[in-house]
Amino acid sequence: MYKKMKKMKNANIFTIFNDILCNFNIYCNFIMRHYVLDGHNILFKDTEFKTTLSTDPARALNMLIVRCQRIISGKKKKCSIFFDGAPPGNIASSIQNVQVTFSYNRSADALIKSLIARSKNPRNLIVVSDDAEIQRYARAHSCEVLPVRRFLKETLQSGESNDPEKPTTDDLSIEEWLRLFKK
Repeated sequence: MYKKMKKMKNANIFTIFNDILCNFNIYCNFIMRHYVLDGHNILFKDTEFKTTLSTDPARALNMLIVRCQRIISGKKKKCSIFFDGAPPGNIASSIQNVQVTFSYNRSADALIKSLIARSKNPRNLIVVSDDAEIQRYARAHSCEVLPVRRFLKETLQSGESNDPEKPTTDDLSIEEWLRLFKK
């Protein structure tokens, strides 16, 4: 390893150390993890989201956005959520490290692949989708892949707070959502 470091005269110690950690798939707090979510894939796998989606699509999307924001809040993580088509109503485009993108006349899958291809360090990407083609593409680019159900179980459910001071998604009206998103 010392010989490899000596060859890399122009690289700083952080770059060398980061390369070593990534090569051994070690997660450290200073590495920014980036969740890349196939939004509709998630909405159709969770019963709460699916029920809300059938009656109020904008609210279901906003619920996912807020839940993602809660799980990454205060952590070295960010999240990009991709949805097919156009927004169904008043949807926040970003809220504290959560970026929301609608594909309009392209597919969300194409946008996800584009983000993966453009990533400078795809090993820091965690791609959440049950789409086999997206999973293969992500793995081929050294991304971590999480099936939707596992993501929901490990991340969203464990990220929910039982703190009574924090309102739950059911406690918030659409107007309150919009007020939160505009901050």
